[in-house]
Amino acid sequence: MQNKIEVIGLQGVPLIKPGEDLSKVILQALNSNKIDLNNGDILLIAQTIISKSLGRLRNLKGIKPSGRALSIFNIIAQKARSKNISTKTPEHIQAILDESKEVIKAEHVLITETKQGFICANSGIDKSNIEGEDTISLLPENSDLEAKKIRDALKKATNKEIAIIITDSFGRPFREGAIGVALGISGIHPVIDKRGAFDLFGHELQSTIIGQADNLASAAQLVMGEANEGIPIVLIRGYGFDVTENASINAILRNKDDDLFRNKNFLENFIYLLKKRRSYKLDFISKEIEKRIIENCIDIARWAPSAHNSQLWRYIFLDDPQKRLELIEKINEKLRNDLRNDLKNEEFIENKINKTRVQFLQAPCLILSCADTGDLENYSDKERSENEFILGVQSVSASIMYFLLALEVNGLAACWYSAPLFSKEIVKKTLNLPENFIPMAFITIGYPLKEQKLPARKGLSEIIFKV
Repeated sequence: MQNKIEVIGLQGVPLIKPGEDLSKVILQALNSNKIDLNNGDILLIAQTIISKSLGRLRNLKGIKPSGRALSIFNIIAQKARSKNISTKTPEHIQAILDESKEVIKAEHVLITETKQGFICANSGIDKSNIEGEDTISLLPENSDLEAKKIRDALKKATNKEIAIIITDSFGRPFREGAIGVALGISGIHPVIDKRGAFDLFGHELQSTIIGQADNLASAAQLVMGEANEGIPIVLIRGYGFDVTENASINAILRNKDDDLFRNKNFLENFIYLLKKRRSYKLDFISKEIEKRIIENCIDIARWAPSAHNSQLWRYIFLDDPQKRLELIEKINEKLRNDLRNDLKNEEFIENKINKTRVQFLQAPCLILSCADTGDLENYSDKERSENEFILGVQSVSASIMYFLLALEVNGLAACWYSAPLFSKEIVKKTLNLPENFIPMAFITIGYPLKEQKLPARKGLSEIIFKV
């Protein structure tokens, strides 16, 4: 390790436009600053210009906030004002949600886990150093890949063995002030594992791991600045490192299981989630849902309690619009006849049918939940067999509840409809389901357009019965 390094900001880097080749911009900047690359140099590049070149920009005016975004806005706006901090608009909050896997904390600022796995404020979305009052920049989808592209291009042009680090500035828990951090790397490992080495007094190091990529990013940040310095590219020279191919920034991300702080407010957040979930019967945003998100929620639903650990729930995606239409029309025809037999008037019947019909047909995702009776215990008498079936219904219901809560965590609204219970044979025949499948519920899923009103709840004295 050298006892001296140079941190050199490249002057005169122009404003970057979408589609611009950053390797050419860097070579031109090096030339205008009269700098030749040497083996072992490290170039640190601000995330902002990476995002600009990739077109990772959004206009807030084109964003429609969901019910969840409006709900979070109401939470953080008051807290932000109390701290004399500018309030994010609902549109800005929606953009943050769109770029996140999980909301860790909603206070005067949103702390999220981004889709890339970073824990930071506002999903790393930034408005600083971006042209346009309503334009924001999003983090690159894969900063390691972008770093590698630039490194490969510069190596081809100069034949020099260098490293690239893409940087951003993050705040820190327990300390004021933002510091530079690495978002993507190429040619250098993000950490140095010193475990097994010895200190000055011969003591073996047991837990020392150095975040060298973040240290280098922080050094570069002193030159880059945060305001109008206009230096998005910094060269660090003289730092000794081992060239590492196929290194990934993921190596610096702490495993969730080893995170001592994330679940500190778990109970508070869980109670909030339970009270916040609503049966959503309003319009959804016209936005496709990634299938893997729904599958991940079903994966969580697998952990619900079930009688004899039978796990007899089955989930079916109803993606085909024509099949949906056919199914709903047949169910509604039966419903129409049932309501007429109940002596309901035609206006009541049509209103009820049309409201449900629209929800089923327009929901971005429709799931059918069934009970697989093949997993039920067999009994010789009718009473126990009927009770066993009730156990199956309870088990499926528990799984659906887990599923609904998982959807809520992912920012999705849903509603549990029991219509299949009244049309079991129609559903089975239309979808060609196995004979032992008993349809239980439809679940409509989508991103909420509005916030569902809080329904009235009975008081504790009304639901606790004393004997």
